[in-house]
Amino acid sequence: MRVMSAIFTKQLNDVLKNPTVTMIFVLLPLMAFLMGSFMELDYDVSVFAGVATFAAMGVAVMPLSAMTSYISEDIETRALRFLVMAGVKPTQYLLGISSFILLISFLSMLAFGLIGELSGNDLLLFLGTSIAGLLPATALGALLGIISKNVQQGMTFGTVFGLVLGMVPMFAMMNENIMNVTNFLFSQQISNIFMYIALGPPPFDWSMTEAFVIIGVNFVVFAILFFIVYKKKGMNLD
Repeated sequence: MRVMSAIFTKQLNDVLKNPTVTMIFVLLPLMAFLMGSFMELDYDVSVFAGVATFAAMGVAVMPLSAMTSYISEDIETRALRFLVMAGVKPTQYLLGISSFILLISFLSMLAFGLIGELSGNDLLLFLGTSIAGLLPATALGALLGIISKNVQQGMTFGTVFGLVLGMVPMFAMMNENIMNVTNFLFSQQISNIFMYIALGPPPFDWSMTEAFVIIGVNFVVFAILFFIVYKKKGMNLD
């Protein structure tokens, strides 16, 4: 616990020195707020309908981009090499840095929920789904960060994967064939649940239980891959 707390504190200090990466946690909710302010929705459509797409994108993009950037920076500055030499285990490092990312991601998702005027069970489902989706996004960000050679490559990986995961559900809503291909992605299932909250049951065969199972499987796969790569690289974190 002491090790994870130290890593959390280190991450907080890094953010205070260079808050650029964390700007995305503010920009996406702000964009959703502005878009919702200018959109004219029918009286029978919830305000959240204008926010759901941005919120689904936020789950995939925010923690993934930040996690990739922070870990690749630790590699470039040799901070991660020092931690390995100090005997820090993969689980401790991942939990320490991800706890910070998950905290600020959750606060951003809470902002999305408030902007969408959610309350009661809808808000609870939204926040629960958000937490579930943040886990695989954070784990994937950790994986991309650990294979990055420097910050520039890490930011490239984070941007590309984040945009793909964030944008694919939008295209899937317009083409059922795309959805058949993207159903295994956690971001697609997050989008499906958010649209269910906004508009009700979708017009296609879909199970919320199956959605959460897919999200969980994504997290387990990404986490295992991270541990494998972390252990394989060992001291070779240059």
